[in-house]
Amino acid sequence: MIGFLDARGLAYGGTLQAERGRLDLPEGLNTEGTKVDPRKARLFVLEFSPSANTDGLAHKGLELAEALRQLRRYTGAKKVDVVAHSAGGLAARTYLQGALVGVGYRGEVDRLITIATPHLGTAIASKVGDLLGTRATSLKPDAPLLEQLNRRLDLPADVRFASIVVRGFAADVRGKGEAYEKLVDREFVARLPIDYREGGDQVIHVLSQNLRLAPCAARYEKASGRPVQYVVARVDDPSPSPLGRRVHGVEPMDEGVQRLVGQLLEEGADFWEAKNQQERKSWLDDQARLHAIGVIESETLREHSGSEVKRVELTSMKPGKKKGNVWWYAFDGKATSANRVIPLRRRTTRVRGTLQLEFDRFGRVVAARWRIKQRKE
Repeated sequence: MIGFLDARGLAYGGTLQAERGRLDLPEGLNTEGTKVDPRKARLFVLEFSPSANTDGLAHKGLELAEALRQLRRYTGAKKVDVVAHSAGGLAARTYLQGALVGVGYRGEVDRLITIATPHLGTAIASKVGDLLGTRATSLKPDAPLLEQLNRRLDLPADVRFASIVVRGFAADVRGKGEAYEKLVDREFVARLPIDYREGGDQVIHVLSQNLRLAPCAARYEKASGRPVQYVVARVDDPSPSPLGRRVHGVEPMDEGVQRLVGQLLEEGADFWEAKNQQERKSWLDDQARLHAIGVIESETLREHSGSEVKRVELTSMKPGKKKGNVWWYAFDGKATSANRVIPLRRRTTRVRGTLQLEFDRFGRVVAARWRIKQRKE
C-alpha cells in the first residue's frame, strides 16, 4: 500500500513509532526508505506501541490522536486523511466520536477510509475473545465501547467516511450475520447485493465491515447531507488451507483494494457529492462486475451447498438498458468449487443471467436483483 500510494504522488515520509503511549516528532519518526524531506511528505504510517497492540481500542485511539496532533505540527498540514485496516478503523472512530476521556476530537481529519474494519464488532471475539485478552474482547458486538460508538455517539459531520467491504472467494463466513441483527436495518440490508449480506474475509462478516449499517451512520447522513460511502472488493486467499486466515491479513497488499483507496483519496474525489450517474459509469461498471461475480458464487453454492467456491471467472459482462437509477447487465461466467470434506473433489459450474442494480446519486448500490437463465456443470 505504501509503495502504491507513493507511486501515485503521495510521497512517503516515514513511520511514526509510538512508545509507551508517547510520540514526539521528529525523534519518533523512522525515515528508512524515504526519498523526500519528511516535512514535505504526504504519506505517513502509524505504528502502535506494543502496549497499545495488546490492549483494547482506547489506547490505540489515544496514540492516533497524538500522532495527528504531532503530524500537523511537523508538516503544517491543516487536515489529514486516515486509511485504517481492521481494528485500526475502530481506533480512529474512538477518537473521532469523542469516546476518549479528556481528549476531544480537534477537527483535523478530512476523510476516514476503512478496510475490513469490524464496525459492528466480530462474532469470533464473542467465541474466543476471553482467551485473547482485551484486544479481542473489545471487538465483541456487545462490548460497551462499540455500543457507545454505534448507538450513542455521533460521527463528526466535517469528516467524510468510506468503508471498503472485503469478500474472499470461499464462503468463509457463513450465516446471515445474526450477531448484528439488533444494530442493522434489516429491510435496507435485504435489498443490497449478496456481497454486502453474506460472507466475509475469513475473519470479519461483511455486515460488520459496512459502517453505513451502524445507527450512527443514519444520523450522520441526516445531519451532514453526506453519504457514508461503501464499496466491495474481492481478495484471493494467497495460500488456501482449512486453517488459513490469510485474506484478512493481505488486504492492504491487494491491487483491487489499493486502487479503491487511491480513488477515494484523490484530490477532488466526489464520492460524497451527488452527481450524474453517467459521469460515474466506470465506477458503477466496476461495482457491477464484482456483484456479478457474487451472483455466480451464490448460485454455485446454492447448487453445491457442501462446497466452497475457489475461483470465479467472469467471461462476459455487457451493460444493457438503463431506466432512472436502475442499470441492467447481462453476464456469463463460471465458478470452480471444492467439496468441504473432500477438497480434491472439484466441480465447474457455468452461470448465465441478468443483473439489475439500483445506484443512488452518490454511486452506491442500494438494491440488487438478478435472474438466472442458465446454470449447468
